[in-house]
Amino acid sequence: MIHENVVRLSEFAELQKQEKVATGVAPFDELTGGLVRGGICEFFGKKGSGKRSVVFALLAAMTREGKICTVVDTSNSFDPVSAEKAGIDLDRIFWVRCDSDPQKAVLATDYLVQSRLFGGIWLDMSLSEKNFLDRMPNSYWFRFKVGIKDSPSHLLVTLEEGRLRSACQQSVYVSKDRNGWEGDSCFRVIRHGSLSLEMVRPSSGKEVSTGIKGMEGIY
Repeated sequence: MIHENVVRLSEFAELQKQEKVATGVAPFDELTGGLVRGGICEFFGKKGSGKRSVVFALLAAMTREGKICTVVDTSNSFDPVSAEKAGIDLDRIFWVRCDSDPQKAVLATDYLVQSRLFGGIWLDMSLSEKNFLDRMPNSYWFRFKVGIKDSPSHLLVTLEEGRLRSACQQSVYVSKDRNGWEGDSCFRVIRHGSLSLEMVRPSSGKEVSTGIKGMEGIY
């Protein structure tokens, strides 16, 4: 029990020292205080929860500031058209397609983190097989944490389930409140929606929640 408390106190001290950078995405900044510089932020939620829309908003803000970002697309599901509509400057995006090979995605992310050349790195594993993620050692996530520390980069990870625990500085649960549909009959499409974000601390569970209203993107 003493050992557990010492670990939690050390994590708390680490969180207190971290420098946060405002993203310009107001609801996210209100919830988290911004992204941790040289840190990892995990976004998780069910399929269609809107976690990719949140990341799109963050990448759009980064590329507007002139930062070069990279997308590690594990399942070849990144849609440049939707990304551009969300405000992302595609001329500032380095797109790594991994052909549904999560091991290739992990290796690519390791190289990108070690390079320290990118303002934002997005590892999208939201469609990866659960069996692979269950077998993936936690040491890989901690390797990313050590590699990105003290760099100007941000590593964003999207998953269906929260997995990084203390390997990430920030963990956000994303859920969908509602969708805004347009069109008639079977030709209706989603144009906007309302999302809910909950901040999850690595060691203390759910802390606070807020909403993002009217975000457009992939759900």
